[in-house]
Amino acid sequence: MQDPHVGIVNSTTFRASMAPLKDDALPATVERLLRSAVLFICMAALLLTCLCVLGHGYYPTDDALRHVAKVLSGKDWQDLLVLRPQITMDSHPGWHFILNRISGITRADPTLLLDFSVLFLFLLFTFTPLFLLNRPEAWVLSMLAFSIFSFGTVSRLFYGRPFAFSMLLIVMFCFLWERVRDKKAPVVELAVFAITSALVTWVHGAWYMLALPICALGLARQWRVSALMAAAAATGIFLGAFLTGSPLAWLRQMIYQAVFCIGHVSFQRQLVTELRPFDGAPAVLILIAVVLIWRHARGQWNKGCVDSPVFILGVLGWALGFVAARFWSDWGWPAFAFWTAVEIQAVLENYLGEFDRRRLAVAAAAGLVFFLALGNDYGSRWTGMLGVQWPQMSVEEHRKWLPDHEGILYSDSMDLFYSVFYNNPHGDWKYILGFEPVWMPEDDLTIFRHIQLTRGKPESYAPWVGKMTDKDRLVLIRQEKPNIDGLEWHEVTPTVWSGRRTAATEKPGKAERLE
Repeated sequence: MQDPHVGIVNSTTFRASMAPLKDDALPATVERLLRSAVLFICMAALLLTCLCVLGHGYYPTDDALRHVAKVLSGKDWQDLLVLRPQITMDSHPGWHFILNRISGITRADPTLLLDFSVLFLFLLFTFTPLFLLNRPEAWVLSMLAFSIFSFGTVSRLFYGRPFAFSMLLIVMFCFLWERVRDKKAPVVELAVFAITSALVTWVHGAWYMLALPICALGLARQWRVSALMAAAAATGIFLGAFLTGSPLAWLRQMIYQAVFCIGHVSFQRQLVTELRPFDGAPAVLILIAVVLIWRHARGQWNKGCVDSPVFILGVLGWALGFVAARFWSDWGWPAFAFWTAVEIQAVLENYLGEFDRRRLAVAAAAGLVFFLALGNDYGSRWTGMLGVQWPQMSVEEHRKWLPDHEGILYSDSMDLFYSVFYNNPHGDWKYILGFEPVWMPEDDLTIFRHIQLTRGKPESYAPWVGKMTDKDRLVLIRQEKPNIDGLEWHEVTPTVWSGRRTAATEKPGKAERLE
């Protein structure tokens, strides 16, 4: 009886599931050149697309900024943020290690370091499948399809953030799982998965999410593969944690952060956008349905195409996206993208022989349309933040409205933290709110959550105003001057207001001061 899991999504089966059309005999040199040319065209399309986006002047506006700024500052988070006692370690040690090494090459130029983040992480995810698939053009076509049906998901590839390593792991899982199943001693495959797991743990920190692909294997009843890959993942997790220098403390901190950041809110709107539920990606469901209907219409239906760990992982990520959008964007979507590429590859193998010269035309057309689709600046999606000004300590007029030496910058906006920190990596003050609210001391987190609940009513800032000293500043993004008592206000740059204590403001006692 045929194994129901032998479907087109499997890395071995898809190489032979469709007998390619016979080609006229071609010299071996021409065959090698054709394969190389197709691969080159696909790589060039992806590379040029990313360079085109950067060429618009695009730069990320969130975590990529703080990663670069931290490296340039040369400081630990304890010296940059006011932290609660449970937070003692960097959450992305591997990525900061990489950026530190690149900083020497770029001569610590923040723009070059930021561009490197975007380009390297984009290519890390998009280039890898080109070398795993028989038909790399199928991957470009899959990326193009998702760009049309779910542009927001694909655009995250330009965020310059290390979650690209987690997405890389999903691609490797999709490619490796059946190889592990079909070999009696899949040592190389398990070693590759363990190394990738170690990189994800060390660079991105979301080691607990490795449970998702293992669960997908269990739901697909691949018990032996599940046990082997779980062991490989566990080995990789402990190896990655070991690289941090304090493995147990670091693993514990990451679990604490993951649980606390979701559980310590009254309403989901208080969470950052990517931790809120998503809309179900209805357009992607249409795309997946079309691919399945297309397969059935060709008379090539095989339940293995849906009853497989790859498809199930995509479904898991989609379903959990109703809890937090990142389940979908970082884990579910990459699985579906690879699955779609394999389905497209089956069609290409059925109609175009391996050495058919028409493959060059398909690759060129797919690459060109992908370049045009993502490279254009529709709706100012790549240039919308150009020209926005932020306070800089190098500007004399700005400096007096930034915190003094060893002061604290109070704010209710993570966007403000990212941009001010990026523009002032050597600032000699601390931030009360950084990139994750639950890193704040408990009393400050309570104040911040109340500010969120009241949607920034002036009186909700009173506890912070009461704590402030002459060294501190409360910096807010507002269209109009904030109406908060006890502070004098100045618009440092357009819509960025800084408040400092007035002479009449009562100085807090030592017991009220947060350190």
